[in-house]
Amino acid sequence: MTARGFVTTSAYVLEHNKRRLLILFGLLAIILFFYGIRSVFEGLAALVGQVPTLLITLVFYAFAFIAQFGALMWFLSRPRTYTVTPDDPQIGLSFDDYRGQPDLVDHAKTLVRILGGVERFKQAGGEMPKGMLLSGQPGTGKTFLAGVIAAEAKLPFIYIDASSLRSMWMGVDALIIMSLFGRGRKLARKYAKPGTPGACILFMDELDSIGMSRGGVQGAGGQTQGGMGGMGMFGGVGMGLNTLLNQMDSLNAHVEDRMKMKMARWLGLVRGPVPPKPLVFVIGATNRPDVLDTALTRPGRLDRSLIVYPPDGEGRKDIIRHYLGQKAHDQTTDVDMMAQDSIGWTPIHIKTIINEALIVAHEDGREMLSYKDWLAAADMRFLGLKQPIHKMSEDDKRAVAYHEAGHAVVTRYLKPEDRMQKASIVRRGETLGVVSRSEREERHQVHARQIEADIMIALGSRAVEEIILGTKLAGASSDLQNATSRALMYVAMLGMGSTLLVAPVSMGGYPPQVITLADKMLQYLFEETKRLIHEKEYAVHAVAAALIQRQELIGSELDEVFAYADEANPDKAAPFVRRPLVLPTLDELAQNGSGNGHLVPLALPGAVAQPVPGQPGPGQPPVPGPYPPVPGPVPPIGGGGERT
Repeated sequence: MTARGFVTTSAYVLEHNKRRLLILFGLLAIILFFYGIRSVFEGLAALVGQVPTLLITLVFYAFAFIAQFGALMWFLSRPRTYTVTPDDPQIGLSFDDYRGQPDLVDHAKTLVRILGGVERFKQAGGEMPKGMLLSGQPGTGKTFLAGVIAAEAKLPFIYIDASSLRSMWMGVDALIIMSLFGRGRKLARKYAKPGTPGACILFMDELDSIGMSRGGVQGAGGQTQGGMGGMGMFGGVGMGLNTLLNQMDSLNAHVEDRMKMKMARWLGLVRGPVPPKPLVFVIGATNRPDVLDTALTRPGRLDRSLIVYPPDGEGRKDIIRHYLGQKAHDQTTDVDMMAQDSIGWTPIHIKTIINEALIVAHEDGREMLSYKDWLAAADMRFLGLKQPIHKMSEDDKRAVAYHEAGHAVVTRYLKPEDRMQKASIVRRGETLGVVSRSEREERHQVHARQIEADIMIALGSRAVEEIILGTKLAGASSDLQNATSRALMYVAMLGMGSTLLVAPVSMGGYPPQVITLADKMLQYLFEETKRLIHEKEYAVHAVAAALIQRQELIGSELDEVFAYADEANPDKAAPFVRRPLVLPTLDELAQNGSGNGHLVPLALPGAVAQPVPGQPGPGQPPVPGPYPPVPGPVPPIGGGGERT
């Protein structure tokens, strides 16, 4: 059979190259006819004698040209790539190192098994996926997850920063991408298991730097196809994306790409369909999936999309325990409290602040971190370094203390379900004081009443200034900005006001009716805030006095101050009852010019109280419908004066 196959192949090669052989023999016959055999051989001998000199000259000019252009292009356009192979493991990670997201780990394990060549999957007719997109806000662990997949898959892994593919030279980005895929297929063949085509993982970080939508306006997030510059080599962008799309899914998956095999097919030594080519599995990571080209995320390319969210409560506890286990810490450190403090934080936030807490403890002469060090580290990270003003006047200190007391009191009686972490009148960053709070339980829905309460908390400082201090402080500017932005979102984007019409901000700003509604809302809620301050003035004095005396109060100390104040004023310690907010309709605004909205008193017949967050109103089911998720941790209320 071997001899027959050799004869058959030889006959096919001769038949396949018959025309080329006839042309070659014809050229030789013509040369011999005109020049003669002796002249031809003398010419060949002379040519052979000049070959060394000719080669040296050609090599010199080639290297001179490369030195002028090729080396410069390579130096300016070289990508930052890192290659890890199964026989040289460099990434010391495992699935156990990825904490807080068990669902993502399970999905990654499934992907690793499939890429590793599960025989049962192949027998069932399964096809290898081509790519996966990891998206999510910065710090959620997208790159870390890709590193874990690379370490566990036991496959060749190529890492590249996609921004390094943007070249100033026309077409170099396309050449780099073709080279990357060629290198990936070569590595996949080298480390392929017997009987499998092999696979290689290509991880492209910051994918949006080359994957933005084509043909759009630059300012809108798109990228245009650049042309050639004055020298014919400058100004080209956007070619890399086209090449990436072509390499991931096109006819090149079915045609030969190796030069030696192309030559063998040209000579007829190899025939028939191309065997299955190795898989270059692309993992892209981005913080902006909305700007990616639709051709890049369509089925068959980066069609496996994973959104990496910040961890939930149980995930944060797992992450905190993991990193605390690597640090010397006080055994009384409350992980549950730390998980409450870190709502909305990413894993890198948690890791960094735990390390920062150990630095705080070390500076204080202690070898183990505590919960107070955790709070101090969080304040340092988000607010700035503690820098007390040692010669602040008594009037300024009193003003700052009452400013922060206003925030604390409104928070206490409007949102008792939240936990106050700290109240301080020590300067940090740009603030002279701050009140920090967090939710006891994570919320994934936001009710209108919660936004109204947040606005009243922001307005609490100005209410105290007017009622108790008899003045207005410039330090309330950031509080008013916070309240204004929430009011505009309430009436213009969430449809929670008197109209369901959504009118987000545009180039010309908000419509006048929206601004009027937001202004009315702020007026009504400010009147309610002042009513609360009037009722709980005793608590304002108590918190302000404690702040003046002790500078800082953590959550448990604040709870004690409020408890003592309520015990000393039992007749005023009843829960504060808010009046529901009613805004004028657009028709009323049009008829009355400015609108005559009002707060509906509780005693009015027919008034329907809005439900308390998390609880239905009287005889009402829980508030249905999707609401925007809570946007990260509750921001600290600053004040007392932010420096102006």
